[in-house]
Amino acid sequence: MKEATARTILETASALIAERGVWGMTLGDVAKELSVSKGTLSYYYPTKQALIDAVCADCTRSVGDRLFSWVDSVNAAEPAGDALGRLCEAMLAEPGLRLFVALYNGAEPESGLEDAVNRAMNEWNVMLDVGVMRLAPELSAKLRRLLPAVLPFLCGLAALDADPDYAKEAFTAFVLG
Repeated sequence: MKEATARTILETASALIAERGVWGMTLGDVAKELSVSKGTLSYYYPTKQALIDAVCADCTRSVGDRLFSWVDSVNAAEPAGDALGRLCEAMLAEPGLRLFVALYNGAEPESGLEDAVNRAMNEWNVMLDVGVMRLAPELSAKLRRLLPAVLPFLCGLAALDADPDYAKEAFTAFVLG
């Protein structure tokens, strides 16, 4: 029961942060959305920062897991458009990069949140590089040159809350030219 309540609080806070941004979400908003007291909320997350840190850890783990699954499934025989479409779907699935962008935009310089989002981006770039190396050689070479722009491009699509079909088409066109 305790874990289920903590998960519900986390999911509600995640949705509010994705919608309003880090500083647009208050503990009062979360409590009101869940019809619980602030005291109940503080039992699970004693401060707003503790809740934001938990949201960030959950979001980055979720996106990282989906990215790892994509990397694990990539093979050189797969058509480039299919592999890129699956990558785009994995990265834009909820809770995903839209929430991550909100966390990134709300991170104050030299804060624990800034460190966490930067660490996640670095880890994801390494995973992307591994996945890209598993693609057909000509696509792999091209995508490795574009690698520094892949996550920012996908984050931009997430921030725009782009239609999934449009996002896949735009991302594929970006990579394949």
